[in-house]
Amino acid sequence: MAGAPTSDARAALHGDGLLRALTEIALEVQRARRVADVLAVAGAGLEAIDFDVAVLVLDAGTYDVRYLSPRSELKALATVMEAALGDRRWDASWMAATGVLHASQVVGDLKGAVAGWMGEAGVAGQEAMARALKARALVAPLNVGGRVWGVIVFMRELLSEDDAGALNLFALQLGSALEVALGFERLEHRTAELELAHQLAVAGPRADIRVLTLRALETVCRTTQSNAGVLHRFDPDTDMYELVGDGYGYQGPLLEAFRRFPPPEQLVGNARPLALPVRALATSEKEVAAAGFKHLALLPLNIEGKRAGMLTLGRIADEAYGDNELYSAEILGVQMASQLERARLYDDTNRLFGDLKMSYDELARTQAELVRHERLAALGELAAVMAHEVRNPLGVIFNSLTTLKRLIRLEGDAEMLINIVGEEADRLNRIVGDLLDFVRPYELVKRPIAIEPVVVSAVDSAAQSLSQANVKVVTEFPAELPPFPADAHLLKQALVNLIVNAIQAMPKGGTVTVRAAIELRGKVAWLKLDVRDQGVGLTPRAVERIFQPFFTTKATGTGLGLAVVKRIIEAHLGEVSAAANEDGAGLTFTVRLPPGLETREAVVTPARVPAVRPPAR
Repeated sequence: MAGAPTSDARAALHGDGLLRALTEIALEVQRARRVADVLAVAGAGLEAIDFDVAVLVLDAGTYDVRYLSPRSELKALATVMEAALGDRRWDASWMAATGVLHASQVVGDLKGAVAGWMGEAGVAGQEAMARALKARALVAPLNVGGRVWGVIVFMRELLSEDDAGALNLFALQLGSALEVALGFERLEHRTAELELAHQLAVAGPRADIRVLTLRALETVCRTTQSNAGVLHRFDPDTDMYELVGDGYGYQGPLLEAFRRFPPPEQLVGNARPLALPVRALATSEKEVAAAGFKHLALLPLNIEGKRAGMLTLGRIADEAYGDNELYSAEILGVQMASQLERARLYDDTNRLFGDLKMSYDELARTQAELVRHERLAALGELAAVMAHEVRNPLGVIFNSLTTLKRLIRLEGDAEMLINIVGEEADRLNRIVGDLLDFVRPYELVKRPIAIEPVVVSAVDSAAQSLSQANVKVVTEFPAELPPFPADAHLLKQALVNLIVNAIQAMPKGGTVTVRAAIELRGKVAWLKLDVRDQGVGLTPRAVERIFQPFFTTKATGTGLGLAVVKRIIEAHLGEVSAAANEDGAGLTFTVRLPPGLETREAVVTPARVPAVRPPAR
């Protein structure tokens, strides 16, 4: 402080000189806006004029030291007393008995006056007291808002009765400054509460809980003068507290050590906030102290009587948390816990909705599958009846044509007409066969098979069924193609249909490429089969409909061959798709099969209607 007196002059300050010095200190004190700052400024000013100062806060018949001059002897005395008393506070009844709570008193023999009520500290306390305390003291009440907030003890070697007036006036000014500071702190706390409430209200349940928690912890730490804070939510299923986010103001090993932990011993059966020095921790005292913290505030957060979480605040300064700070932190913490509960209920609701949606989707799929099976069953019955009724006349037609060709030498138009009848009868026979193939339930049995022989056999079968000499079919296989689970017979049938379709799409000739490979989906290996042609291609609209039953772009096609392919592949729980080639010439059909042995359906194949063999030409 500017103009501070020298050490010799400090001891001589009495009367008007002391009054002027205290007035200057009081002016500095009035500028402070926090209780801790008010006491620190007052203490520093008084210590500059050779006073030792102790400020005691009274609460429910006990007192706690809020400020003590930092002289080493006084700190040693405080340490001895704290070790003797532990977490207990000293009884303030002696103050009430001496009347010091209502009027100041000058204590002429300070050491003798306090010797009796320091007995709990033993010999070590008596020795520390003898070294620390000065000869005389004045104890004055601190009145804040019309009530006794605490007392201030002015300790000095040279202290006369004439100094009491100036010191009492300073105590009154200090009480006024404390009242203003407490008002500012209450206003700040209330502002912080409203600010946090606004943040939580506008955030909604979908907000990022980690970001929201960090902002809330910043507000709480700023309001309570804490250096760090963490929030844990309580999991009733495991009876454990779980860390929310990464905390505020501290990043170190304590976060990982206390990411999950059971309820602390100090809070078992206690739902009230607890302030305690780090040395009083039952466990982890060294770890917490090594992080630099000296005081903690543990605030259990409850909603409707049930545990919701816990707010933990840490302070590096050697200053215990006050009741007002705990009260403010608890209010803010409950708001945070309410947001956690909202988020939990929102997540639970979403999870239930998701489960219901999955159940509904599964039910819809099951119903669609049931309808599909019923339709196929009805269509199968109709196809079987139709095939029986149609193939009997077809048999007669084929036999008659064969007989006519043997009995009559046909020439000209008569031969042409007979051949047309035979071709159309043959086409009708293929339509019946394709329809039966489409509606037939498959007895699909998947087991690991060698893929290359199946592909080669399908290529041979497709080539034998067609006589286009200007079409070449080539196959491509990787160096190593492991066995893959599939139904060899049905997979071959699907490949034959695809290859025949590709050959028919190239009336002017070309090359059909059949390629097999292993395709990774994440960490799962699928079988991929490509059938690529060099035909005229299709429009995008036609490609979308290409697997629909009875859709065809060929003059003599039935539109069932690719629909059969789709049924076979889907029975394998696989996928089949068609896409135009990159060069614009032709299409590529891609079959993908999963590695599992599961199938879509497993039903017995009914007896087939005997096929009618067309006459040899």
